[in-house]
Amino acid sequence: MKRTIAAALALSLIGGSIAVAQPYGHNNDRRDVREARQDVREARRDVKDARKDLRRAERHRYAKGQRLASNYRGERYYVRDYKRHGLRTPPRGYRWQRVDNDYILAAVATGLIASVIIANN
Repeated sequence: MKRTIAAALALSLIGGSIAVAQPYGHNNDRRDVREARQDVREARRDVKDARKDLRRAERHRYAKGQRLASNYRGERYYVRDYKRHGLRTPPRGYRWQRVDNDYILAAVATGLIASVIIANN
């Protein structure tokens, strides 16, 4: 009988120490999760910065005398309401195109750029 009580008491003490030790490991798990989340946030920030740098590098600055790329000569970039944007009426054979944040006055037939105005918006 004494052995049974001693064994039960020993098991209860061991079980109690295991239960007390569990929260310590649990806190470590939380710390690991916080660190992993921080790593993910930093990685996302790095990707965002890399995308911003890529967009900045891809942007082409046009100047008078250059030719406007053919993919920017379509109707999608055509500015019909040029007066609303503060632009002058284009001469015959020319039209305003909006590329990135610039207004470009280019010849319809050849794409030769006559003027470039940087938009404020």
